[in-house]
Amino acid sequence: MASHPSPSRTAPAIRAEQIVKLSSGDATGQQAPILRGCSLDLSGGGLTAVVGPSGAGKTSLLYCLSGLDRPDQGTVSINGTDLYSLGDEKRTRYLRRTVSFVFQQYNLIGYLTVEENVRLPHALAKQRVEPAAVEEILSQFGLHDKRAARVSTLSGGEQQRAALCRAILMRPSVIFADEPTGALDTANTGIVLRVLRDLATQNCSVVMVTHDVESAALADRIVFMRDGMIVHVTGRLGVDEILHTTARLGGK
Repeated sequence: MASHPSPSRTAPAIRAEQIVKLSSGDATGQQAPILRGCSLDLSGGGLTAVVGPSGAGKTSLLYCLSGLDRPDQGTVSINGTDLYSLGDEKRTRYLRRTVSFVFQQYNLIGYLTVEENVRLPHALAKQRVEPAAVEEILSQFGLHDKRAARVSTLSGGEQQRAALCRAILMRPSVIFADEPTGALDTANTGIVLRVLRDLATQNCSVVMVTHDVESAALADRIVFMRDGMIVHVTGRLGVDEILHTTARLGGK
């Protein structure tokens, strides 16, 4: 039977109401719907997995929830703060304190070292970070020996782990992750998922897009998407249950 995440007094409430996102338009100016009235309540924290076939709108939903991409209609709030009612500068300041995002394409700076990339958000916010905290996070993700290496010399899996280090070191209230294990081997996938799972049991909400059924099976909550719509939300499911639900909902 599916189990729902235990309520948390400190985990932030993330709510979306009737989110609509349109494409930028084709050569004739016609816009196609990417998100079609998505509503979601992620109160209670925990680890949420967003699943569905390619083109379902998963990454677009993640961008709208995280404050990175303004929806054409609807509202998104974190702890009661309506993200898109804020001006750009205020929203940036709020998100810098509250949210970290792990991009599918890493968004690291190639000519900087691993440690410089990991420290970069603190530097931009003019915040001090304890050297011991940097040492701990790099060791946790197996990157201590790579700390002085330029990011451009790393493998895709190493860059993904560096991006996760950067996000987690900020100690955000919410982590949004787009395919956080997509470039990782089995061993490193296990490391990353254990860390995200541990964070989600504390006062941090984790929302990840994933195509990996085994990763989704570790989530407290699973959001199924299809054709730009949220078609089902459930608590924790096993691998076979996820596959069965996906098939029943018409996914691939």
